[in-house]
Amino acid sequence: MVLLDPDHPYAGRFSEVCDRLWGVGTVCVYTDTSRWERAHAATWFARPRAVLAHYSAESGSLASAAEDLRRRHDVLAVIPHNELRVEPAVTLAEALGIAWADPNDVRRFRDKSALKQHLRSVPGGPRINATTAVRTLVDVRAAQSEGRYERFVLKPNDGMNNSQIGFFSSLSSDTEIDTYLAGVGGRLLVMEEFLDGDEYCVNGQVDELGHVTIVSVYRTHHIAANGRTNLAASFESVRHDSPIFASTAEYAASVVTAAGLRRSPFHMELIVDDAGPCLIEVGARLPGAGQAHDVATAHAGSVDAFELAAQHYLGLRAMHSQTPNWEAYDSLRLRTICGISDRTERIASVQGMEHVEAMPEFVRWVTRPSIGYRVRPTIDLASSPWLVTVSGSSHEHLDEIEGRIRHVLGWNGSGATRTGRVRQGYALLAKAGARAQSIPHMVRTRPASLAV
Repeated sequence: MVLLDPDHPYAGRFSEVCDRLWGVGTVCVYTDTSRWERAHAATWFARPRAVLAHYSAESGSLASAAEDLRRRHDVLAVIPHNELRVEPAVTLAEALGIAWADPNDVRRFRDKSALKQHLRSVPGGPRINATTAVRTLVDVRAAQSEGRYERFVLKPNDGMNNSQIGFFSSLSSDTEIDTYLAGVGGRLLVMEEFLDGDEYCVNGQVDELGHVTIVSVYRTHHIAANGRTNLAASFESVRHDSPIFASTAEYAASVVTAAGLRRSPFHMELIVDDAGPCLIEVGARLPGAGQAHDVATAHAGSVDAFELAAQHYLGLRAMHSQTPNWEAYDSLRLRTICGISDRTERIASVQGMEHVEAMPEFVRWVTRPSIGYRVRPTIDLASSPWLVTVSGSSHEHLDEIEGRIRHVLGWNGSGATRTGRVRQGYALLAKAGARAQSIPHMVRTRPASLAV
């Protein structure tokens, strides 16, 4: 199987799963050499023998690269390990003749406006709020003239991680909106009718026939900080036997069905208001914020999100049953807590980490606070300095655990940044043959160029 620009830990997990369960090796293709440097300065590939080759496709198109890959390897799948790899992965898979779903259906998941427009067009389809593609203040005011946007949200049409989101109303001035538009640099945006309610995440898998399996539902808890009113502070699992699980799961399945998705995991964010669930956005990929790893923990190992997704991407028979264990799921409440920073600095020392890890409720670090890491004011999930997953017996118990962690976990910082030093470090690792030998997952030469 092929991984495109595997600069994320999920890439290593997919490689390990494919090798361990089916004996399928990994070929890494890089469209940007800097991503190769990042991947090989990290420790994501736990099974280096499973990685058969590294190729550079910087100089040509993915369609051209497909021809060379086809000559060199028997490719079963191209696996998109995170949001940014979904569209290029399906493009390469289409060129290889092995797309896991209709490429046009998959591409719509990276185009928020087009996806919601499509969902609204499906007879008997799910509830969808008003949306309009915009780029300028004139576009925004024209959409408002239709009378549907008393309160509205602006965000990049291909955005992720809740980044660069602006909240406005009919009272917002031209200056306020123009300031936001200048900050996003002329990108295509989606203007959405504001939904006022509780936010949930729904995670699942769809098979080749369109059957949807829901594996988890989370409630997102927000706080106001750093000028944001909707900053995610934590994600808490919702019991399977609760009415809100049933309603959000049913709605999520209806969205995925109407979207035509096949053989793919999905992560959906939605609002539940007085009218019921309504889509915020959905990705054709595994969830982030630790929720993909939570699946196996919550279901006592009876379902593994990476194994389930890999099975469908590869089109191979499951090596063991992937059946949700709802009794186990309901017996363990999980919460991922998001760190919040209010300043820009480099972490010089960390306090309280050992205390957190010694807590009986500790499950795992999603993002571990580390010395040398450059923090900045938290405005979205990507800028959280740390994320930690814990378990508890009740919502109140989890509140108490979160309070203890926020009290003991902290850092001392300095004003120096680490950006230049880290970039230089990656380059040194990529070139240092002797040092590379001591790091099993490292390759000692740059990836070979594909004949494009």
